[in-house]
Amino acid sequence: MQHPLQGIKVLDFSRVVAGPFAGRLLSDLGADVVKVEPPDGDSTRIHGKKIKGISGFFNQQNAGKRNISIDLRAPGAVGLVNSLVAVADILIENYRPGVMGRLGIDYAALRAVNSRIIMLSISGFGHDSPESHRPSYAPVVHAEVGLMHRLAQRNGTAPADLPLSVADTNASLHGVIGVLAALQMAARTGQGQHIDMSMMDATFATDDRSHFEMEDVPNTLPVCPIFDLPFGPVFVATDMKLLYKRLNARCDLADPTPPGADLQTKIATRNHASEQRLKQCQTVAQFAALMDVIDIPWGEVRDPHNLEAQPTLKHRKMIVQIDDRAGGTRPIAQSPYRFSDASSGVRGPAAHRGEHNREVLQDWLQWSDGEINDLVAESLLSASDAGKE
Repeated sequence: MQHPLQGIKVLDFSRVVAGPFAGRLLSDLGADVVKVEPPDGDSTRIHGKKIKGISGFFNQQNAGKRNISIDLRAPGAVGLVNSLVAVADILIENYRPGVMGRLGIDYAALRAVNSRIIMLSISGFGHDSPESHRPSYAPVVHAEVGLMHRLAQRNGTAPADLPLSVADTNASLHGVIGVLAALQMAARTGQGQHIDMSMMDATFATDDRSHFEMEDVPNTLPVCPIFDLPFGPVFVATDMKLLYKRLNARCDLADPTPPGADLQTKIATRNHASEQRLKQCQTVAQFAALMDVIDIPWGEVRDPHNLEAQPTLKHRKMIVQIDDRAGGTRPIAQSPYRFSDASSGVRGPAAHRGEHNREVLQDWLQWSDGEINDLVAESLLSASDAGKE
C-alpha cells in the first residue's frame, strides 16, 4: 500500500517541538522530510537517553527525516535554500517572526522562486501580533492562555506547568491541517500559501473549557473522583451521585442512609458505601467487570513507565521498536493514523546532523560530488562526526 503523502517534499527548518512534530507527522504519512539543521544543532539533541549520539527527545520528533546541516548565515546559503525550495512542496519554520526575512528566505522571497510553495510558520504569538517579538516556549503559552491557572484552581495548588508541551503539539497539529488544506488548494489553483500559526491561537482554539471563563459562568462539568483501590489508583468518569445510583440500581448496593438523616449525612454515607463497594474489587478484571455492569467509563492511573502493557496501545502496536543505530533497538511512539487502503508509520530513526547532505542534494537537485564538495569546503554544509559523508 502507498503512503498518502508519497512524493511530497518537505524542508523542515524548525527546532525543538513546535514544528518538528509537524514534520514528523508528515514523514509518517509518507512525505520526504528533510530537516535543515544549523551547525550548532537542535537543542533537543541534549535531552533524554542518548544512543549512538542521538537523544530520545530528538529521536521522538525527528524520526524518519533525512538531515542536512546548512549555515544559513554563510555566503551562498540563500542560493542553496532557493535551489531546494524550487523543487519542494512544503517548508516548515518556527523562528521568531522576522528572522526568516533577515536571512533572505521569507515567504515573499521563496514564493518568487516557487509559487506553489506552502510555508508553515509556527510562532508563540503570531506574525501580526503586538507580542510577535516575544520569544516563546510551550509553558509561556500555557501560562498566557489560562491553562496553568485552571489547573491550579482545579487541584487547589500553586500554579505550575502541564506535564507535556500542549502548546507545541497543538500548533503542529493545526499546522498540519493547514498544510494539507493548502496542498488541496494548490492542486486546484497552482498557488501556495503562507500559514501563520500562532501557538496561542492553536491552544486557545483547542481549549474546550474556555467558554466557561469567557461567559463568566461556573464550570458545571463534574470533578470526577480517583479511588485508591487494592490494585492501584483508578479514575472514574462520573460524579459520586450517579455512581451511587448505578451501584444501587444495578448491583444491589443497599442504601446506608440512617433514618432521619440530613442531606449532608445522606451524601456522605452513600459516597462512603460506593467507595467501599469499589474497594471490594481486588483485581483490574474484577473492577472492569463491575464498571461494565454500571456502564461508567474509567481508567487506570498508570505509571507511564509501564505503558507497553496498556492493552489498547499494545494491541494497536503504538509503541514500536526501531533501529537504534548501535546494534539494537529503542522504543518510539507509532503514527496514530489507520487507513483502510494506505500505509503510515515511523520510517526509521532520527538522523545525525548533516548525515544526508550529499544524498539529499543528489536526490533533489542532481548535484555532482564536485559541486557538493565545494559547499563543504566553503563551510556552507557541515556534519557531526557521526554524520559525516
